[in-house]
Amino acid sequence: MKLKKWSASLLAFVLMMTVVLTGCAGSKDNAKETAPAATSATGTGTQSPTGAPAEKGYDDVMNIDWYVNLSWWKYPGNYGKDKFSEYIKERFGLNINFITPAGDGSDQMSAMIATGQVPDLVTVESWLDYKTKLAKGGYLVSINELIDKYVPNFKPYQDIFNWYKESDGKTYALPNYAYSSYAMKPGEKLEPNSAFTLRKDIYEQLGRPDISTADKFLDVLERVKKEVKTYDGKSLIPLQLYEFTSNGNSSVNWLNEYFAVPYEDESGKLLNRTYSEKYWEVLKFLNDAYRRGLISKDNFTDKRDQINEKIASGRVFASLTAPQDFTEQMRTLYNMDDKAQYEAFALRNYEGDDPVLTDIRGFGWLVTMVGKNSKAQERIAKLLEFLNSKEGQHMVHFGWENETYTYNEDGTIKWTKEYEDALAKGDGSEKKWGMGFNLLMDWYSVKDLFPQPEKPVDQYLAEKTMKKPLLEYSYDTSAVGGKPNPDHPDRDKMLETSNRLSLFWGKELPRIIMAESEAKARSIYEDVLSKMDAMGRADLDTYNNELFQGAKEALGIDRSWPPFRK
Repeated sequence: MKLKKWSASLLAFVLMMTVVLTGCAGSKDNAKETAPAATSATGTGTQSPTGAPAEKGYDDVMNIDWYVNLSWWKYPGNYGKDKFSEYIKERFGLNINFITPAGDGSDQMSAMIATGQVPDLVTVESWLDYKTKLAKGGYLVSINELIDKYVPNFKPYQDIFNWYKESDGKTYALPNYAYSSYAMKPGEKLEPNSAFTLRKDIYEQLGRPDISTADKFLDVLERVKKEVKTYDGKSLIPLQLYEFTSNGNSSVNWLNEYFAVPYEDESGKLLNRTYSEKYWEVLKFLNDAYRRGLISKDNFTDKRDQINEKIASGRVFASLTAPQDFTEQMRTLYNMDDKAQYEAFALRNYEGDDPVLTDIRGFGWLVTMVGKNSKAQERIAKLLEFLNSKEGQHMVHFGWENETYTYNEDGTIKWTKEYEDALAKGDGSEKKWGMGFNLLMDWYSVKDLFPQPEKPVDQYLAEKTMKKPLLEYSYDTSAVGGKPNPDHPDRDKMLETSNRLSLFWGKELPRIIMAESEAKARSIYEDVLSKMDAMGRADLDTYNNELFQGAKEALGIDRSWPPFRK
């Protein structure tokens, strides 16, 4: 079925500014409690990692729609022509039509909820409430049912599967980038999702000045603007943030972590960071940067494609993003100029406090669901099992043994010359394999298999290496997102309140940052807080604290804020 565009009321339910809501819990019937050897962190692999199918494929091909609720998302290869998509077609009898929204996807998702016209597969951000709305509307088939009917050997990890259970006791969503407690190594330190990165060559040109605190960093950004000025004939952008959306900006949220803004008080209660005096320092920093011309006006209107282009062209000196989102762009720049390399660093607040960064452990970034009316449920179930298996994870990350990679003696991966040569061309030649399909990617299951970087450009394929300077500041803060309770009597009301407040904040945030003076920025900020109070902020804080306490109980911890746990 083709997905139609609809004009409907905005029903997107999102997190309250800086508190990330995670998904709901799941059933034990189709889950495992312990980690089997040599499988992904989300599923059992029954096939060879070489890519050779162990069962006969289908004689016919079914066309299915897969909606991805990210305007900037693109399939990483040349679909229909690359090796990965051909493999999916031959083994599972599926030809996939990927659909993305023009904007933030709220109209499309609202239309699905209102009409029940749901594509075969739907992928949305895990913290949004669309999955619950679609499940309650009866528009999805549960993963439990798909497993029971078609893939009884597929056993997702119990803790991840249970987190997404709805009030009917069934689980309707499978996440990517989720980390099971049963798979984690004791005491293991994972890298954060975000990173401050800067152009190493330009930084060295300035003499590698001190950038340890917010004020010193701003001074260095100003030196970039006034002393270096351009790269390849184009004006440099001293500081690049993520795109601004109707709900705010991810970079601004992450600045909370670099400025060590606490989310829990000494009694164990959840704090609304937006109301913290320390959070004002975050906004003051951004306002100062904007007034000094260190953040471009374009940043407030740029979409992901524009940001991609600016990083790939070398115009960005420093950025606060998830650098793994820009691997291709960083490699493109390096292939054009091998001195133009990015490195990560730990920014601190004005007082010089160590950052408190959230690691990538958690219950997933995106979740994928299956439409109840899909005619291809059996094939989709087998595809989902494959993508969550060891074989599937090897294929999406590494491609094909002896073609794109071989094994070192220690079991790690070594890229073949053919693959490295394709990457080095910088013309998309590597797309012929279709590697990098991330909608059900499980980083944890393969992270230790990547080869150690031999050349500077290789660090962009081994994000832990690039983020190594940040590891000591990275912590498990899973509880801050709360453990949603689908049966809470105020759930729908609070999600609606959260949505209103988040949209209001998203509208006002640029006004604060772009204010003509610090005093004006402070005045707008205080007015925004007052208006959010009138919109029901206190009730939402109470509700979020209940979810926070439930998450700590589920995780078996008394305190979540890392400085309280040292």
